[in-house]
Amino acid sequence: MADMYVPINPRSDLALMNTLCYIILEQGWENEKFIAERTSGYKEFRKHIFENYKPQDVANITGIDVKDLYELARVYAKADKAMSAWTMGVNQSSIGTDTVSAICNLALITGNLGKQGATALSITGQCNAMGTRETGFTSSLPGYRNFASSYDRQEYATLVNVPVEDVPTKRGYSYPQIIDAIESGEIKALWLVATNPLVSFPDQKRLRRALNKLELLVVQDAFKSESSLKADVVFSAATWSEKEGTYTNSERRCNYARKAVEPLADTKSDFHIVLEFSKYFEGVNEKLFPNWEQPIDAFNEWKKVSSGRLCDYSGMSYKLIEELGGIQWPCNEKYPKGKARLYDEDMPCPTDDGKAKLLALDWLPLSEPCNISFPLTLNTGRTVEQWHTRTKTKTISILNDLAPEAWIEINPLDAKKLEVSSGDRIDISSIRGRISDIIVRESQNIRQGSIFVPFHYNEQLINTITKAEFDPKSFEPNFKQCAVQLHSAKVPNGIKLKEQEISGVLEHIVIKNESILVQKASESSKLKIKD
Repeated sequence: MADMYVPINPRSDLALMNTLCYIILEQGWENEKFIAERTSGYKEFRKHIFENYKPQDVANITGIDVKDLYELARVYAKADKAMSAWTMGVNQSSIGTDTVSAICNLALITGNLGKQGATALSITGQCNAMGTRETGFTSSLPGYRNFASSYDRQEYATLVNVPVEDVPTKRGYSYPQIIDAIESGEIKALWLVATNPLVSFPDQKRLRRALNKLELLVVQDAFKSESSLKADVVFSAATWSEKEGTYTNSERRCNYARKAVEPLADTKSDFHIVLEFSKYFEGVNEKLFPNWEQPIDAFNEWKKVSSGRLCDYSGMSYKLIEELGGIQWPCNEKYPKGKARLYDEDMPCPTDDGKAKLLALDWLPLSEPCNISFPLTLNTGRTVEQWHTRTKTKTISILNDLAPEAWIEINPLDAKKLEVSSGDRIDISSIRGRISDIIVRESQNIRQGSIFVPFHYNEQLINTITKAEFDPKSFEPNFKQCAVQLHSAKVPNGIKLKEQEISGVLEHIVIKNESILVQKASESSKLKIKD
């Protein structure tokens, strides 16, 4: 349905954003007033873009014609209001953090920030993904405070009335670092809450070895997941209709959910599970949760902890949230009903100079490009009928009947090479392993040379063969873009590339600021590989 369709090569979106900035600056389509008044780092950013992301070079990386790049840049830059929205194809990448920043660069140089209908918007996978980041997790203290800041640590300790020495001075372990620590014997017990890594973790063989080393595995969940079946202890958690609390979505809008029904049997909300567990340790409950009984107590402390911060909830109440149909933070004396747009002329960015930083960012090629043995690119993702690891949806018959098992979505031209059609079954392999007996779906939605497999299914566990690679800044797993092969009954050794196809693959390998090991082509192909 798009007016413009830009079918970029896998994981080339950062290069695309950089060259769009190049074209906009080259053509003089930028918003000079916004750049001068609202941004910093422009000189270094411009130099980096012009030296490294010429449209012809990026056309080779992305697979998009130069004229189409110019037209896309023109449409975006000339729009009165432009919004960029992205989902997991950007985030679930080893360069996801920089790609998001590159999208923001594009919005900043065109002034698409702080006005109605113009923004860069992440559409997250869960309803409270924003809320979990604000309230503090492995990389920050509550209210976007910094572990490394002695001021932030002292302020937080004073607000919640704990000794400052009890506040961590550095971030906690990331997802892959937790597995490292289990393997080394540092972590002996693991408590999983509302997650099912025995389906979702990108390196299943390594994960299962690590979990077997644990002395204790606790799983807290509302559903019988694969991980809960392996647990030593299971805390049965209430689901959304059985508890009350708030959720905050991608547009900073906080909504209140009332309890509709009582939890089943001994099931408790996550709030009450943590509260009750704290009572088993002398002084912990009184220290951390003094006089807490209901979720409103946590919300009231959060209002105090967030006061004066970017994500200020201090002016909110359950009653006001319901009356207004949700409130966008900040909500305080200055903005008693919340603030629709965060970074308008009324509100500076939370930087030293109050300006948004333009960042010089580099696209990096895939660490595992396609080669002769594995000539296809695997993309994993979701399907509308199932939810994540199917803990919720696999017991709902109408959904399970629609999508009861995994499948391989494949371009008809690639299907022809394998001599298969929709309904046939094939195997898929990578350098890390092989999955058997997956049904074929031919689709023109899939580009030649790429395949798609949903990740929901434990029976055909696609994360057995995905690459265990993580963004070095966010530690987000790179769930997509690994090299694979398909094997059918008639073509058991899989797709073999012709000489010109191999050349095409190698031409897309760009060596920039690092060396890449490229599998040597056969001697008979007589290919020339250029730097």
